Amino acid sequence: MAGELAASRPDERFPMLVLGVTTKDKGTQLEALVHTELTSQGYAQVHTNVVGAGGNELDVTGVREIDVVGSTHPIPLLCEAKAYADPVSMPTWQKFLGKLFIARAENPGTLGMLVALSGVNGNVRGSFLSLRERDNRIFVVDGNLLLKNATRNGQVSSEVDVRSTIETRLQRRVSALEAAYYGSAYYWLAWWNEDEYSVSDAHGQPLSARRLADLEAPLAGAVSGTLLGAENIRKQAEARHELKLNLIDRLFHGSVVSLGDCPTDDEGAAFTSLAEEPYCRVEGQEVALIAADDLDAVAVRRLFISLFEHAVPVHALGFMAEHLHDSYVQRLIDALPEIQRGFTVDPPDEATLREVAPVFPSVWGVLAQPIEMITTHRSVDEELNDAILSTDRNTFWEEITRAVRADFTNSALRGFLYDHMGVAELEETALVTVKAKRGALGTMRSENRTAVRQLADGLVGEDGARHALVRMVPTVAQPWDEQHPEPIPLRRELAEAD
Repeated sequence: MAGELAASRPDERFPMLVLGVTTKDKGTQLEALVHTELTSQGYAQVHTNVVGAGGNELDVTGVREIDVVGSTHPIPLLCEAKAYADPVSMPTWQKFLGKLFIARAENPGTLGMLVALSGVNGNVRGSFLSLRERDNRIFVVDGNLLLKNATRNGQVSSEVDVRSTIETRLQRRVSALEAAYYGSAYYWLAWWNEDEYSVSDAHGQPLSARRLADLEAPLAGAVSGTLLGAENIRKQAEARHELKLNLIDRLFHGSVVSLGDCPTDDEGAAFTSLAEEPYCRVEGQEVALIAADDLDAVAVRRLFISLFEHAVPVHALGFMAEHLHDSYVQRLIDALPEIQRGFTVDPPDEATLREVAPVFPSVWGVLAQPIEMITTHRSVDEELNDAILSTDRNTFWEEITRAVRADFTNSALRGFLYDHMGVAELEETALVTVKAKRGALGTMRSENRTAVRQLADGLVGEDGARHALVRMVPTVAQPWDEQHPEPIPLRRELAEAD
């Protein structure tokens, strides 16, 4: 940490920010941070706000003992810590050198360290370099070096890891990251744009409501911007996701989406997000959907994963009714062995899967994501016997069945399936006559809600019932006993109305 020159970043956000309610509070926080760093590096007798020779107040002082053949030799340190928003200028630098000169008059071996959170300006940099040529006991440390040291010690995760953690957790692109320190803890500020930001802990994880409330005053005193809580971020992300879904719907309908069609900032952000997707082709400022047959496993997976990164309103699934997604679902099934580490279903089951999958959105999510109970052991087992394959297939169909039931217990989605996807529920009725020696004692009637089926290509063929999807969940209300939303108008119906 010592001996490296501070770097000034006037056109960027600070490499590290010390929070504080007031200017004095910020200075106190930086002094506490330096105190902690010096202690961790072996310094003893570390004190803050010490009045030294000549009545000078010293921000931080410490002593480091060096072993010398059976005894120790103390090396004192004088440190000035400045949490200025601007790089340190010559007057502050000269005051620091003056304090160091007085301290060395008492002990010539005193080390001098200036901690300048925002770096130093050009004049100070030149003076420092000149002094270092003949005095290697003067050091300048900036926020970059403090952050680097904290990262190396594991107190803070790297910016790359934190960015990945936050973007994965919130499903939103971070514009910039800024490390911060307050109350003996590190934080990360994730900037979404020039004005809005949110706060996470040192490793990109969310803060508790109480902890965030405790930071509001220090943040307000040090940061110019609007702090967004988790609920605000979620609502914004869902609104932007719905805009992206609208664009994807247009792509499914064969349209080319242009940046000029996205006048607002949020629509522009949705367009930019779409342009970066591997299932899209970009030409100039236009985006088109790549044909299903031309997508590799990574791209087709990403298509269906991106649909469900946030809550999806049922009206955004209008493309299903026109079967515009069918070829992409079939391509997803083609990629099943790549996604599930070589797992396959037998031909009859594959035919069933190809009928079922286009109808239920949650099935797309199952197909697009590796199933851990299948892929984990396949990553280490070189040889898979028939018993393991059978177990994997049972696991796979349990996941598919669970997904279908989840969709059918969603009343809004179930209404959509009734209205637009030709889905119906079947119920078998059986009459059982109980007989005894003297005759029939009575008849019992039983009703068994057996399956959900799709009314397509005829319900019954030569081989019996077709399109059997899943056994019905007994607790689901009868279709006529539950209030379903009014039929959702499809895109084509809206166009005809206009």
